[in-house]
Amino acid sequence: MNSKIHSLVVTALAIILFSCSGMEMDQRLLVRAAGEPGEIVLVADSTVWQGVVGKALRSTLNVEVPGLGQDEPLFTVRYIKPRQFNSVLNKTKNIIFVATLDSNTKGGQIVRNFMSPNYIQDNPDKYVISQRDIYASGQEVLYLFSATEEELALRINENPSLIRNFFLQKEKERMVGNIFAAKERKGVSNKMLEEHDYYLRVPNGYRLEANEPNFVWYRSPGLEIDKNIFVYKTTYTSDEAFNNANVIKLRNEATGTYIFEDPENPASFVVADTINIRPYYRSFRFNGKYTKEVRGIWRANNLSMGGPFIGYTFVDEDTNVQYYIDGFVIAPGKNKRELLRELDAILSTFRTRSEYEQAQSADKKVASND
Repeated sequence: MNSKIHSLVVTALAIILFSCSGMEMDQRLLVRAAGEPGEIVLVADSTVWQGVVGKALRSTLNVEVPGLGQDEPLFTVRYIKPRQFNSVLNKTKNIIFVATLDSNTKGGQIVRNFMSPNYIQDNPDKYVISQRDIYASGQEVLYLFSATEEELALRINENPSLIRNFFLQKEKERMVGNIFAAKERKGVSNKMLEEHDYYLRVPNGYRLEANEPNFVWYRSPGLEIDKNIFVYKTTYTSDEAFNNANVIKLRNEATGTYIFEDPENPASFVVADTINIRPYYRSFRFNGKYTKEVRGIWRANNLSMGGPFIGYTFVDEDTNVQYYIDGFVIAPGKNKRELLRELDAILSTFRTRSEYEQAQSADKKVASND
């Protein structure tokens, strides 16, 4: 498990939004992009893929999901030789083209032809550009390029989170769209805004499992997969609350009080397992607020069940309330990467009352201008 995975949020990507000549297409003619969640099609000459650039890309993209408790990569990478990149593969949701000027093979030439003529020569200070909807609607494409393989490998190795974060963010955005494409429980969301001063989009299929003054639990139970979201509130006292140990303590405080392995047995409860699996932590900005993220494994105190979780804690300075929002899953024997991605996508819709009202006001202003 790689515990040194860089930030999973797109931060100062320096990706140039680039409109390649000849690539603009009538959006009405594009089919929807296809492919499995987390899948990336990578197109490069075989010598490039087998060399230093391929090594840099594999170390960048084949890292494990942090804090999961089982080996699952962040992405499913499909390497494709340029000649094999056809009208089926070009409809994939995520594509990476890799080109260098010193690749004199036919495959290298084919990849360079996917870009505007002379772009590599004319932009020596850049090595990555992004483009949307090249061959399909809802598609994200990255072009990685440089004069030499050594130079491109160096740039990739110097900032591996650049590529990871780009696709992680796009996958989250797609997930949010897919989750809420079906009917969502706006009545529950409005109820929480009225009673708890926050708004969280609740997908159809999630029920309100518990509603206490400082704790709300949403649950989507199933025979094989049980998905859960909870929000816990407490009074903010000091920056010590963001220490790693205190973040885990806060989670255990919430789950130990409100989430029982057996509802009929108050002696059963849920805790974070910090012994068998070391939690993963990172700091980032969530809705502009300093936030500590934690990923790890939870278990029942009697060891009867367990699974992965992801949590965020931050402070609403308007009310001096510290929030801990969390998603956890029970899915024995199942892959959990996409389940955690779904829970993370739901958590990303959380807004305090002031944030929600500001967003609503902005939307009304845009609508009136239209």
